[in-house]
Amino acid sequence: MNIHRLRRLFSRASLALPLVLAGCGGPEGSVDLTGYSEIACTDQGISVSGLTVTPAPDFVQLRYFDSYKEDGQAPAPPLSLSSSGQPCATATDVPACETALENAIVTDGFHFGCQGKGGCTRSHFLVTTRGDEVKTYSTGVEVQRLLGVIDTEQEAVLKAFASSYSFLCGDKKQGAVKKNTDGSFNVIGTNGYACGPGSELTQHVLKVKGSGEVEELETRVLEEGDSVCPAGQ
Repeated sequence: MNIHRLRRLFSRASLALPLVLAGCGGPEGSVDLTGYSEIACTDQGISVSGLTVTPAPDFVQLRYFDSYKEDGQAPAPPLSLSSSGQPCATATDVPACETALENAIVTDGFHFGCQGKGGCTRSHFLVTTRGDEVKTYSTGVEVQRLLGVIDTEQEAVLKAFASSYSFLCGDKKQGAVKKNTDGSFNVIGTNGYACGPGSELTQHVLKVKGSGEVEELETRVLEEGDSVCPAGQ
């Protein structure tokens, strides 16, 4: 083989290599997290403190419930993930308010979760007390109506959560927020999971505007699932 033919072959190989590498896929790693802070959390999940709601409620609580039930059994009651304020603090009939708060439930919620043998049956809602009023918020629209203008970091996080993005407390790659110079907020959240063939955990950079609009700016693959997923995950 002469020297000119070798040069042509090497030239073609060098041109093809980037195309091969580009098609390999795989985890891409996190975006640059400079300027971001971890999201505020409780031991159970994202916090509902730091909200500037007008008129201010006495109490705000984020709850979740699982609508899955065994044959002949009632679904489990909702559980609290986080709360802020004092329940029924300004109620004129405190016992009635407390009873209504305890029994507050919805049939559908936001941010569905998929786990356990029930499948995608776990969802969330907010409940507030203000005076004698106990009110639930089970959709993204209702959450937006409660929050009003998004003007704090935690409001931006809660709005993204209500828009079905997930967060992992204590890990900025999967839960972070920063305020932009124009008054909007960038929020880092995730979707999906890395468990089993073909699955992937994706990182999403979101811009949450004062109006509550959530715009997706960038998506990256953080993790890919293994060939085997342990039972129950």
